[in-house]
Amino acid sequence: MVWLINASQLDKFRKSQKNVTILDASWHLPADNRHAREEFLSSHISGARFFDIADFNDQDTSLPNMLTRNESAISEKIGALGITNEHKVIFYDRSSLHTSCRALWMFKTFGHNPGQLYILDGGYAAWEKYGGKIDSGEPRNVSAKPYAVNFEAHNIRSLVQMKNNLHHPSEQVVDVRHPVRYAGGQEIRIGLRSGHIPNSFCFPYFTMFETDGRWKPVEKIRKQLTGVGVDLNYPITTLCGSGITASILNFALDLMNHEQHALYDGSWTEWGWDQLYSGETSLEERPVETSLDT
Repeated sequence: MVWLINASQLDKFRKSQKNVTILDASWHLPADNRHAREEFLSSHISGARFFDIADFNDQDTSLPNMLTRNESAISEKIGALGITNEHKVIFYDRSSLHTSCRALWMFKTFGHNPGQLYILDGGYAAWEKYGGKIDSGEPRNVSAKPYAVNFEAHNIRSLVQMKNNLHHPSEQVVDVRHPVRYAGGQEIRIGLRSGHIPNSFCFPYFTMFETDGRWKPVEKIRKQLTGVGVDLNYPITTLCGSGITASILNFALDLMNHEQHALYDGSWTEWGWDQLYSGETSLEERPVETSLDT
């Protein structure tokens, strides 16, 4: 069970709890021309540290944002933040992509106790509105701590698994990209086909949030999800453009106590690629549907 907390609750954690780490997990698309670390240095929640999602990317693939499985590297980087396996970790962001969800999903996949993982509802804007204490500049140095990684591979789906699921369906696939992209509109990355995985559901990530960036009530999200045809009694795999916003739905499913869900890390950048992969003889091994096909 992961947790969604408000700014007042976060403030109480800061003042009364031991072994608490607050992480700014902001990340932006290159086209946004924003620099998350610079924004952090300009202002951040008092006591927070910056968590760079890209530091945990797999460097042995050309696909963007693929999570590394190098446990020793993960252990070293998490430990350098002063985090142990016993720490409560509270994530926030100032990104329209709600990237704190990706950071929390990463920690779950690293084997951190989900009951010790939290997200600040409404992100940095909610903290500002609350009037919480703000710092600027580099945070104080901390001593590196030992951090044991127990990689939870069941949280991730690979291309091979997605192909197998297409022919022998055992998991529902939910695509959180914009409906226009799902339907076959122009992709934002060069070299990708347009459309969606056959039989997948369209559930745009932004439908889960109020206009001020706070989460909608969980029961409302549940009704929205079942309203598009998703059956919450069965396993779910999420996907998006490159594995970032898909984690938003994974977090929502956690809040619903839906236990059988995973994230397709390659997402549309992998499935929609317009070139063959090693061992493939045809792009039909990764079929694509558009609204015009149905």
